[in-house]
Amino acid sequence: MDLRGFVHQELPPEIVESNVEGGKFMNQFMKTHIPHKDITRDGSNFRFLLHKFRTAKKIKRKGVKKTFLTRKERRELEMLKLPKAGWNYNSLQSIRNMWREYMTQNLDLCDTTNKIPKCTDSEWTAFSTILAKSELVGAELEVVRSKTPSLVGMIGTLVLETKMTLQIVTKDNKLKIVPKECSVFEFRLNNMKFTVFGKQIMTKPSERSAKKIKGQMYPDL
Repeated sequence: MDLRGFVHQELPPEIVESNVEGGKFMNQFMKTHIPHKDITRDGSNFRFLLHKFRTAKKIKRKGVKKTFLTRKERRELEMLKLPKAGWNYNSLQSIRNMWREYMTQNLDLCDTTNKIPKCTDSEWTAFSTILAKSELVGAELEVVRSKTPSLVGMIGTLVLETKMTLQIVTKDNKLKIVPKECSVFEFRLNNMKFTVFGKQIMTKPSERSAKKIKGQMYPDL
């Protein structure tokens, strides 16, 4: 059967010359040529069964571009700076207590029988990686080595960490900014002393947990 000829053939004369309205003619045509099981009657209109399975068109929404403050805008709003005055070292005691509790759990030192692995032990790599990726805000730090002699011996509570610096509130209620690159820090936890090389943590705190830590034992200042 030639479909092209069937599709393009002229309508029969009885349809062309019929005075019946188009709607009535279609109803009569469907009654006589289409099986009743394939259609349902809704009032005066015929509705195919597959019509109810038709999926609604999805409305495409234009993507809304997220807007973030640029570093310049944050600098202008002074979001990257802490006030230099008005600090009270004693009022930070609760932060220091919370950090000690957090660090003790993070390093799995809650059990007093657990010992810190030595650098020759197989557990040393995992332990040092956890230590390097841990949050330091709230720690009581001491600068033990630095290219700036005036910073050596400084002790205080860390209140803000950036990619390149640590901001510390000292015991005389002053805010000091210490560069990481040329400094070595120490903190104590449960009668244990930990040494942190500033070069090893020269990343943004938010990115340090996902960044690979290089195994460099004794970096130069």
